Amino acid sequence: MSNKTVNTETPSTSAKPPRNKPPFACQAAKGSWASPVIVVVLFVFGSSVSSRVILELIALVLILVGLGLGTIALFSIRQHGTKGILAPALVGLVINGLLLFIFITNFLAARHQAMSHGG
Repeated sequence: MSNKTVNTETPSTSAKPPRNKPPFACQAAKGSWASPVIVVVLFVFGSSVSSRVILELIALVLILVGLGLGTIALFSIRQHGTKGILAPALVGLVINGLLLFIFITNFLAARHQAMSHGG
């Protein structure tokens, strides 16, 4: 007689099937509208903590990153479709574009004022 035992147990089904991660385009679209939210929070809570110049430079970088992410998301629509990409990317691009416009006009006004007082 043989002492071999036959494994009659079914394989464990506790292993989770791989989840379908959303494409990078969806994440980029979310990042595009989230970056201006971070900028607003940064100015609301960071004005008492840090230098104004450093805060504005960080805000400018976040605005540019938001614009870049929104652009990447829109260019990915052809591959991934519009669902979950188009609206957040457009919202992010519009808000970041407005913030960049405000940033540039404030910078130019401050530069003009400094030049007129300086000499």
